[in-house]
Amino acid sequence: MRKHKRRPPEALFAALGDAQQISTDDRVRRLLHELQVHAEEITAQNEQLKRTQADLEQARSRYAELYDFAPIGFITLSKAGLIADSNIAGAALLGFERAFAEGLPLASAIQTAHRRRLRDFLAGCWRQPEAPARIMEFPTRQPPVRLLRLTGRVQGSGRVARLFAAIDDVTEERRLEVERAEALERVKALIEQLVTVQEEERRRIALNLHDHIGQQLTALRLALGSMRNDRPTTGQRVQLDKIDEMTSRMDRDLDFLAWELRPAALDDVGLEAALAQFVTTWSRQHQIPAGFHGSRWEGVRLPPHVESQLYRITQEALNNVVKHAGATHVSVLLERRADEALLIIEDDGRGFDVAKARAARSRHAGMGLVGMEERSALIGATLQFEAAPGKGSTLFVRVPLTAAIVQK
Repeated sequence: MRKHKRRPPEALFAALGDAQQISTDDRVRRLLHELQVHAEEITAQNEQLKRTQADLEQARSRYAELYDFAPIGFITLSKAGLIADSNIAGAALLGFERAFAEGLPLASAIQTAHRRRLRDFLAGCWRQPEAPARIMEFPTRQPPVRLLRLTGRVQGSGRVARLFAAIDDVTEERRLEVERAEALERVKALIEQLVTVQEEERRRIALNLHDHIGQQLTALRLALGSMRNDRPTTGQRVQLDKIDEMTSRMDRDLDFLAWELRPAALDDVGLEAALAQFVTTWSRQHQIPAGFHGSRWEGVRLPPHVESQLYRITQEALNNVVKHAGATHVSVLLERRADEALLIIEDDGRGFDVAKARAARSRHAGMGLVGMEERSALIGATLQFEAAPGKGSTLFVRVPLTAAIVQK
C-alpha cells in the first residue's frame, strides 16, 4: 500500500494564511461597497435636508412678512401681561413704536378706567387655556382715541406658554351701530307720532260721521215719515218703504263705520270693554260666531298707545278672517300675566302657510302681516303665528309689562 507524503506544518500554516487573506479581502470589499452606498444615501439625504431647509426659510420669510404687514394687529403676551412680540399693525393700534413695544405692559395702552377689566380678561384666558378664544373691547389711551377689540387665547404650556391675541379697530363699526340705533329711534318716534296723528284723525272722522252725516240721515228718515202721512199712492208707498229701508241700512253701516274708526269705549272704559264690544258687533255684522274672553283686568288699564295698537291688531286679524279664512268660529282672548299682556286670536278656518305668507308680503302685504308686525314693534311686543293649511290659525301678541299699568 502506497503511503501519502505528509505536508510539513509550515506549509499548512502558509495555506491557512492565504485563505484568511482572501476572506478578509472579500469582507473589506463588501464593507467598502456598503460604505459607498451609505455615503450616497447620506448625500441624497443632505440634499433633501438642504431643500427642506430652503423651503422652511422661504415659508418662514413669507410668514414673517404676512405677520409683520397684516392689517390686523397681532401681539404675544407673557403671563404678567407684558408684550413679548408684536407686528407693525398691533404696535400702531396700541400707540407704541414697534421697536420699543417689547416688554411694555398692555395695560399702559388703554384708559385707566378699563385696566381692571383687562386684568380680569387676561386672568380668564390663563385660567381656562383650553376654552374658546375670549373677546373684550377697550378704548385706547393715546389720542386719537380708538375702540379696539382684543381676541386672545393661550398657546403652548408650561414655561413656554404665551397668550396670543389679535387686535381689531372697531371704532367705525361701533359708531355706525350707534348711528343706526339712533336712526331707528328717530324712525320709531316718527312712526309713533304718525300713528298718534292717525288715531286723532280717525277720532275726528268718526265724530263727523256720527254727528254730521248721522244727523242728515235722521232728518231724511223724518222727511220720509212725513211723506207717508201725506197719503201717498200705493206705488209711492212702496217706493218710500224701499227708500226708508235703504236709509236705515245706511244709518247702521254708518254707525258701524264710525265705531270701527274709533270706538268710544276704547277712550272711556279701556281695551277689554272695547274688544268685547267689537267682537260682538263684528260677529253680528259678518255672521260669524265669535267669542271674547278677558281675564285679570279689573281696575287696571294699559297705556293708551298700547291699547290702541292692540285694538288695531285685533281689527286687522278679524278682517283677515273675513277675507281669507272661511272660518265658522273665532275666539279672542286678552289675558294679563305677571310680566306680559297676551292677546290671542284663534279661528277654525282654512289656515295658511306662514312662511309663504311672509315671503309673499312684499307683493300683497302678506295678508296684513306687515301691518300687524309694525304695530307690534311700536309697543315692543312680539307677534307669532301658528297656522297650517286646513288647520286654522292662531295669532299670539305678547306685550312686556315694563311700562306702568294705568290704574282706573
